[in-house]
Amino acid sequence: MPDAHRITRYSDVCGGTDEFKRILTEEPLVAESQAGRETLASLLEDGMYMLHRMSGRLAEYEAFREEVRHLLATLDAVVPPDMPEAEREASHIREAVARSDTCLDARTLIHQAEEVRQVANDMEGALRRHQEGAIVLARAYATLRGQRGWPDGLSTEKAGPTLGTDIPAWIPQGWLPPAPHAERIVDQLKSGRASLLSEIELDSYPVGPQGREPIVQFEDGGVMPLRLVRWDEAVQNFHPLGQQPHPRGLKYRPRDAGPDAQPA
Repeated sequence: MPDAHRITRYSDVCGGTDEFKRILTEEPLVAESQAGRETLASLLEDGMYMLHRMSGRLAEYEAFREEVRHLLATLDAVVPPDMPEAEREASHIREAVARSDTCLDARTLIHQAEEVRQVANDMEGALRRHQEGAIVLARAYATLRGQRGWPDGLSTEKAGPTLGTDIPAWIPQGWLPPAPHAERIVDQLKSGRASLLSEIELDSYPVGPQGREPIVQFEDGGVMPLRLVRWDEAVQNFHPLGQQPHPRGLKYRPRDAGPDAQPA
């Protein structure tokens, strides 16, 4: 993927595509200029960068799917314990010990008890195999989820007491943008629509003027430093500080919006 450390102007491809179309439609002379062409090229590369990130994420989901498929095949091969056999043998034993008018046949009873025990051994083995499978699946899921705050009701290593109103401890409050942007990005992080890059991923990024800082990755592909995240109500999109979107961008969301169908 080219430019692995790119900071995008929007949190998703739609935002950049809207602006790309708007510039070509509403500012044709600007688009023809060198600066305009560079802006258009940058918006395109933003989109391709986000597509590459989403493609990589999809590959992770596909790998998870294959692991689940392999696990199911393995568990399907587990031979079910013969519970009916255990029930039959247990019934014979009950009947024998309940009859006080006859002597107990020790050899027969022991054989029947061993048959019940064999089913129990088989059951323990089947339970163990399924437990092992469940653990494998849980680990695969945890790897897939990573640092994302998915609303799955499960606790994670990063979970803990909140530091402020509705802000989990794993979200670094000192790096949050000012209100109202902080509330927006916290909601995205808590819902799993965005996540913070892991420590390993951050190690590959150059250290900025304020040291190593948290970086947000949106599920739709966008990437930007947490402290720079801003929300724009007009275009319903996130953007980095200093790159304010044009307020008419969202009008170019329809596929046919453009020079031949310019929005009002």
